[in-house]
Amino acid sequence: MKMNKITYTLLLFFVISGGLFAQGEIEAYNFSRKNISGTARSMGMGGAFGALGGDQTGISINPAGIAVYRSSEIVGTFDLSNNTSKVGNLKESVTDRALSNLGFVGYFPLRSDAVPLVNFGFTHHRQKSFSRKISAVGAPNNSLLYYIADRVNKYNDENPNHLATPEKLWKTEDYNPFADSYPWLGVLAYNSYLIKESTNNAYIPFTDEAVRNDLYLTESGYIDNYDFTIGTTINNKLNLGLALSVSSLSYNLYSDYREDFVNAGHYYLTNWMNTTGSGFSAKVGAIYRPIHELRIGVAYHTSTWYSLTDMFSAETTDELSNAPVPDYKPATIQSGTATNYYNLTTPDKWVFSVATVLGNRFIASLDYEITDYSKMKLSTSNDNGWYDPDNGYISEDFKTASTLRLGGEYRLTPKFSGRLGYAWIQNPYNSDFKEKGYAAVSGTNTVYRMEGNTSLYTGGIGYRFNANFFLDVALVYTTQKDDLYSFPSVYNDQNQLFIDGSPFSLDYSSWKGLVTLGYKF
Repeated sequence: MKMNKITYTLLLFFVISGGLFAQGEIEAYNFSRKNISGTARSMGMGGAFGALGGDQTGISINPAGIAVYRSSEIVGTFDLSNNTSKVGNLKESVTDRALSNLGFVGYFPLRSDAVPLVNFGFTHHRQKSFSRKISAVGAPNNSLLYYIADRVNKYNDENPNHLATPEKLWKTEDYNPFADSYPWLGVLAYNSYLIKESTNNAYIPFTDEAVRNDLYLTESGYIDNYDFTIGTTINNKLNLGLALSVSSLSYNLYSDYREDFVNAGHYYLTNWMNTTGSGFSAKVGAIYRPIHELRIGVAYHTSTWYSLTDMFSAETTDELSNAPVPDYKPATIQSGTATNYYNLTTPDKWVFSVATVLGNRFIASLDYEITDYSKMKLSTSNDNGWYDPDNGYISEDFKTASTLRLGGEYRLTPKFSGRLGYAWIQNPYNSDFKEKGYAAVSGTNTVYRMEGNTSLYTGGIGYRFNANFFLDVALVYTTQKDDLYSFPSVYNDQNQLFIDGSPFSLDYSSWKGLVTLGYKF
């Protein structure tokens, strides 16, 4: 596996092995999976607005929903959330606040009974927030150093003409192995005396003592979507819509991993990563009303085609008790910074919806989404096949997954409405991949999560001040159980466990409050 472009802070430019810095299958999924989010009204109903329309979230699910409007509208949504991650007795929380929705819909009636209107809209919608903190402490069966040594050994097996010999891994004033295509994890570990040569160009950990590990991880950032939507209705029965979308992605990761040995001291591995970029996509949809009480909707979302830039850096800090060399002193080894340019194609998806509207009092709605995550694809601008191994892992390890949203609204008085909803997001991992957790991670960060199924429980109220102004409030509780890996497990050619990267059990929960203020005119 190779990478497109690497830029070093040394102001030198190299083309380097992608196993050092490339994004892998876990990162592709992290940027492909979106949260359920939207206006307070839609979230109070579990986000189930695909067949209803007349709401900014409904437009983002099914662009045909814009044709439901019979007036123009300006809407803004503010949300405040508290996200909690718990591993054992350790709990970390982070507060996130955002203007998560801002949109305008223009209503333009036409002098036609067959096509009575054409509506236009612009919507900003926060599709995902990455805000999260995690702490974990444990006693793993194997040290990360076994995994690092194995990666260097496999590199040597696959590159007999470019062997990572001790001389090639060792950094001096005149030679920088970080700029010479060798695995950065191996370079960091060898220069910190954490791995050593056992036989000819084969490496092992510097100690086989039992180990205790500490992990701290923070993530931040977002995926924002900007939709430009047009829609119309035919004979007030069939609504049609088209949306062109631009996405903006920003992601930051900091991880600090420590291992303590019984008598041999300890070390830290610290990673920083920043990802930025943009993408574009399109949506088409239809909503059919066979009778006044029934709405049936279908929408298709194309892939999002992202162009992304990653910046990586890492360091190891060693404080070893048994001096590995006579003049040993604890030190910090820094990698420098690498920049990687690549493309990500997320999977397309279908949304099927049905809703019933009984008079002016009651609404019930259901959305079902289906997405084939094995279609995720990483590539470079010249499509030279450097990501073919990663794309092969994606097609093997991921499958089609479903999302279900359902909700209801009851008008308590002419001004007040009450809402309840539920949503469920299925994880897309194949069973063997989920069970064994042998993800193909890349770069120097080995920490990752295997996400479980997600459940959202929602409720809200709405108040109409008059024919123009309205206010909606919603509360959303999210729960999810993940597997948190310090590093992947490794299996031999006989599919037997070789290096045990047994995960932590991670409980994630979130409380989110949303307030939407709108004006119709």
